[in-house]
Amino acid sequence: MTLAVLAAAALPGAAGAATSAPSDSTPVTLSASPLGVDIAPWDPVYSTTANFNAVQPLLKAAGFNEIHYSGGVTADQYDWQTDTDLSNCPAGQTFADFSAACVTSDALDFSLLSQHARDLGAQTFATVNYGTGTPDLAAAWVAQAAATPGQQVSDWEIGNESYGCWMEDEWLADPPANIADYVPNGPCPTTAVMANSYAVHAGDYMTAMKAADPNAQIGVPWAFDNGVGGAAVANNTTWNDTILQADGADISFVDAHWYPFSFGGNTDPAGKKNPSDQQVIQSVMQIPSEYAKIRGTLNTYDPGAQVIIGETGVSFLETGVPCLPAGALFAAGDVLSWLAAGAQSVNWWPLDTNTNLDYTGTSNCQQDEAMFTNPRNPATASPRPLTPYVGYLLASALAKPGAQLSELSQQGDVLRFQSVLPGGKVAVALINTNTGSAKTATAGSSLSPYLTVQTYSAGNQNSTNTKIATTATTAAAIASGITLPAESIVVLTQRTPKPSGMSLTATSATVKAGTKVTLTGNLTLNGAAAPAGVSVKVNRQVGGRTQATLTVKTAAGGGFTVTDIPPATGSYTYAASYVSNTYLPATANHAVTVTAAKPALKLAASAKSVKPGTKVTVTASLGAPHVNKTLVIYAQVKGGAKKVIKRATVNAKGQLSVVFTVKANTTFTVTFAGDTWYTAGSAAAAVKA
Repeated sequence: MTLAVLAAAALPGAAGAATSAPSDSTPVTLSASPLGVDIAPWDPVYSTTANFNAVQPLLKAAGFNEIHYSGGVTADQYDWQTDTDLSNCPAGQTFADFSAACVTSDALDFSLLSQHARDLGAQTFATVNYGTGTPDLAAAWVAQAAATPGQQVSDWEIGNESYGCWMEDEWLADPPANIADYVPNGPCPTTAVMANSYAVHAGDYMTAMKAADPNAQIGVPWAFDNGVGGAAVANNTTWNDTILQADGADISFVDAHWYPFSFGGNTDPAGKKNPSDQQVIQSVMQIPSEYAKIRGTLNTYDPGAQVIIGETGVSFLETGVPCLPAGALFAAGDVLSWLAAGAQSVNWWPLDTNTNLDYTGTSNCQQDEAMFTNPRNPATASPRPLTPYVGYLLASALAKPGAQLSELSQQGDVLRFQSVLPGGKVAVALINTNTGSAKTATAGSSLSPYLTVQTYSAGNQNSTNTKIATTATTAAAIASGITLPAESIVVLTQRTPKPSGMSLTATSATVKAGTKVTLTGNLTLNGAAAPAGVSVKVNRQVGGRTQATLTVKTAAGGGFTVTDIPPATGSYTYAASYVSNTYLPATANHAVTVTAAKPALKLAASAKSVKPGTKVTVTASLGAPHVNKTLVIYAQVKGGAKKVIKRATVNAKGQLSVVFTVKANTTFTVTFAGDTWYTAGSAAAAVKA
């Protein structure tokens, strides 16, 4: 972290945020330690048992796997052997001053830091003291880390921000600079003078450190141009080119400290005095182009060197952003953009400060830079996460060691990232950088059917602005797009749904037409009976085609019952189904055959015996409702042929009548041709004459 005015003019806003990822970027394989945080030797949280016990589980939950042990300007004032620093001493100190009375003892020595880092499962990235240290002091640290179990260091940086005149730099008094009266924040030498001095003396550090451990990975500070408002360095190319050309053979990485703004205080909704929340969030869109500049220079002087973001935040000054939802969106976009571009790790500055000593999680969050608060009394209060922690927590779903991370093409104001995790599952993050409007974006086509959805939205927050809502959906449900609330992050991760099971039976496999079919079933979810009120659909099917859909809800114990009257004779399949975003689908089928019934057909004459020539009324009755209501009545005089005397539909009472003059013994017959429910039938009546 920088604590003084930067060498180049720094405007309140980030300069010209370029559109991020006009097309999908090439997937980048993430390092073993992509997510980091800066922790200083003076840190009051990581060094206090109660605070450490509260913070460590949160760091584990967010997948932090790197600790940058530096302390900002303290890194160039720190003696790791005595765990003391010169921060309270007059400016312009040298290594000899570590014996002075003004030195300060620090709470978090290297041994304790290493112990905590190993417990976290994190690597250590350490900055050695260049400003008031010596090559021998650095080499001794490298030697101890290499020889002491549990104290290994993955990466070493020489000096904090040695291009800046806010840093201690006793080497400027020696050749080639020969500036005897240099003090931090005083008259500033040119970048060329500082670069030449650093190139010579950092080279001595590298020689000593490599002698202590030939495998030591050593890095140097990277200087941004004036396009990065909070980290600009005048004539930055002079610094970068000089160092890399002189020492590139021993440089394994560059450490870039990315602060897009240089303002302190609160954001400005109008974006004039200070940037607005939306401008803060959208500043991450310039990251791909910034990485490309770094990579281009490295390709010229040191193609094998990596890029570490050793510090990052909105500004090098305290702002209100860590108290706001914008802090979460910025942090998530920051870390994912740098990693997708190719950075080895991204370290948030810092873990904590002394700003929010009395923050209770209600409305008194103070301007800060940190990821956590530092309670005044650890015995009565625990550190609380600020919103940048939420951003890292959400980003950690994608930023897994060994994952293949890419930035998908930007859709309007929505940033999109995709990660193919070790094991093959896919995770996607969508960030709506627009603070005033909801936006719709697609999530790509690589997601599996069942998804967990984590949503962080400015419009749906708790008092600490740390609320993440978790729901479930399917890839099919969001195939045409997902709506993102204004100022929100949505993270989609693949999940394995829980099992479900279903049974279905009927009272009989064969029923007569017009009879109710009663079906009973049971639904289990994850091996246990489904609760009451779960919806189940039952489709009546013929030949695979659905004729009707019945919906029923389970009773306590998971049982359900549904009744149906099939519309015709034939073979039916009743297919019960349960579909959920949480459980696997469940289905069960049961076949039912509907057979035709014998019709209730009757025929009666108004008299059974009459004199020849008498008229009788013959009445046919069809006893139940039928689809076919047509009857045919015949008369057959003794010795004659059967003749139709009436063909018509029955009346509302199901009857059909005809008047016939009986001249001799006559047999009357009524016939019914049958329909979808009933078989054909006939009935007869005789009249004597």
